[in-house]
Amino acid sequence: RRARRPEFAVLRALGAPRGRLARTVAAEQAVLVGLALAVGLGLGTVLARAVLPLIILTGEAARPVPDVLVRLPAGQVALLLAGVAAAPLAVAAVTALRRADPGRDLRAPGGE
Repeated sequence: RRARRPEFAVLRALGAPRGRLARTVAAEQAVLVGLALAVGLGLGTVLARAVLPLIILTGEAARPVPDVLVRLPAGQVALLLAGVAAAPLAVAAVTALRRADPGRDLRAPGGE
């Protein structure tokens, strides 16, 4: 966001609505958070199914019989994903809605 401040200052100076710029930032952040959650969910699922059966042992340090059944309840996983996504999306929304001074941003070093 800080690196793109001069770009947004130029757009605001040219008359771009502040709400549209905020929606653009929110959409970009939502895509990034969504991709991160999808990759994390995929890796977490693969690792849970691959590793948990190998590390769960009985009291005698033997593999349990029958084998370990790994279940990932969809409701709890969805709740966890929503909780993890809430913080970065809230931060992105707050920073996108914050008022900025285009003149100050255009005068800053690196401004266009």
